[in-house]
Amino acid sequence: MDLQEHLITLSEAPGVSGHEGPIREAIHAAWEGLADDLTVDRLGTLLATRHGTGPDPRPKVLVTAHMDEIGLMVTDIEGDFLRVTSVGGIDKRVLISQPVIVHGQRPLRGLIGSRPPHVLTQEDRKKYPKISDLVVDTGLPHDDLRELVHVGDLITFDQPALPLSDGLVSGKSMDNRASCAAMTAVLHALGTRSHRWDVLVAATVQEEVTLGGGQTIAWRTQPDLAIVVDTGWAIGVGVDENKGYKLGGGPTIIIGPNAHPRLYDQITDLAKELEIDLHPEPMPRSSGTEAWAIQVSRDGVPTAILSIPIRNMHSPVEIVALKDIERTARLIVEFVTRLDDSTLESLALDAATP
Repeated sequence: MDLQEHLITLSEAPGVSGHEGPIREAIHAAWEGLADDLTVDRLGTLLATRHGTGPDPRPKVLVTAHMDEIGLMVTDIEGDFLRVTSVGGIDKRVLISQPVIVHGQRPLRGLIGSRPPHVLTQEDRKKYPKISDLVVDTGLPHDDLRELVHVGDLITFDQPALPLSDGLVSGKSMDNRASCAAMTAVLHALGTRSHRWDVLVAATVQEEVTLGGGQTIAWRTQPDLAIVVDTGWAIGVGVDENKGYKLGGGPTIIIGPNAHPRLYDQITDLAKELEIDLHPEPMPRSSGTEAWAIQVSRDGVPTAILSIPIRNMHSPVEIVALKDIERTARLIVEFVTRLDDSTLESLALDAATP
């Protein structure tokens, strides 16, 4: 598998939360032939199942990465322009002049515009405009626009992925297509490896807005433990070493109440054995990932959270290192292939557990 080519394909595919069809199709094409079963649930999550070699009933490990992305939604057609709102947490500072694709009756290219500075008051010049003050301009006149676009249509950034130096790739929706690419690498590697447990790999939906895909896939599959793969902050402008992690320096593993302490210890010890740099990431509350929904499914699921560092979070030019994707995938493969009959007992918590 050409990881860079695959990542670019995933990055450029549209898939705003709740409307993940195109990105699901791209991932489905990549996962065909890599699993014993490949299914889509009622909410839209894609699940690949690889059966283990242990006796029935086998325990199950669920590994997830959300495939949805942030975007915009049409709220009104005002003259020759579209008014919009955000779907997920978009940084409004980067919106002005961005090229976009309006997913109407057919895809329409457009630009995000705003009032020119010449007509702004001195006070307004000091502020970033609200999203409700921006418009999308497709160049179409009012009648044609109303025929092709309706309120509720989705808008994505028209941002081709760009390979950079030293194994870095920039593009939209690296959160969380980088992790989806890691899931593909996991499935490829498991094709030549034996594992006793059933391994369930899921590309989930709606994480950016509801955590719905994580919640429903955990309820449906009832895993014995889970690993959630998402993205975190890389060191960059305004993000120093106290807040972020070096691109290409390895993934992070969250430590805190949203992560199972003994599962954290086991994965951390394995990373040391494999000489994979894995950085503890303190998270004293909810991680903001679908681990929160999975962890509390049914009577609780021991869950670990791995994060791939990206720069320029929630913008059209997120940057990721291919090395971090590769290392994350390798760590997951080694962990799931070592799961055995004693694993669950080793994770059990008792009164003496800190």
